[in-house]
Amino acid sequence: MAKPPAAKSASAPTTPARGGGRGRVTERVVDEICAYIEREALQGGDKLPPERVFMELFSVGRSSLREALRVLSATGVIEVVHGDGMYVAAANPSVSTTTIFDATEESALRNLVETRLGIELAIVTALAERGTDADFDALEALLDEQQEHLENDPSYQWEPLGFELTAAGMCGNSWLYDVELLLRDAWVTLSRGTRTRVSRHREWHSEHRAILASMRTRNVRQAQRLVMAHVSLERFEQDLSRARKR
Repeated sequence: MAKPPAAKSASAPTTPARGGGRGRVTERVVDEICAYIEREALQGGDKLPPERVFMELFSVGRSSLREALRVLSATGVIEVVHGDGMYVAAANPSVSTTTIFDATEESALRNLVETRLGIELAIVTALAERGTDADFDALEALLDEQQEHLENDPSYQWEPLGFELTAAGMCGNSWLYDVELLLRDAWVTLSRGTRTRVSRHREWHSEHRAILASMRTRNVRQAQRLVMAHVSLERFEQDLSRARKR
């Protein structure tokens, strides 16, 4: 990859970084780095500090930092030039969910489910084939955290496609992550009003556990079968129908 245009080097900020934040460590670090870029008024092509500076600044380990950097690279926030460092990526025209998805379309749910199925089959296939133990451990930690909230926190808000997006960020294909991100936004728009059913959240959580177990054992076919059962048009139609009757 060619080096971005020369620009000023970013130094560690003199103001303190934001506090801990919610969610997993990786998600917190993603937010921290985005806040750092905004706070320092960095532009496309500006160089970011080395990993050791971010590790000290955010009190985070190397593995969690690198996972956050991978997410930021996949989403086009930063650009990593091997042997040279990290840069703020040049701004690209944003892609709006509404340019590819119309929630009022008659076949909107079917279209969205079919697209989700295709993308998520590709994600679990890639991750089952080349995911690392660290990847699977991170997914398990996410599921453990969700389970703790589901069992003990009545105010917990389920994050739509949180497991799927985390898996997409690990699969080694940034295009899959980008599309899944658009699908998440479209899903939130279409399924508004159906996300408060804790019983369904527990059902999804259990299915995510099974999908993870299959990926960890490199059982690609079983992981694919579980995804096909998980992304069920019939089940989503039932949920939307119940929501509209309330």
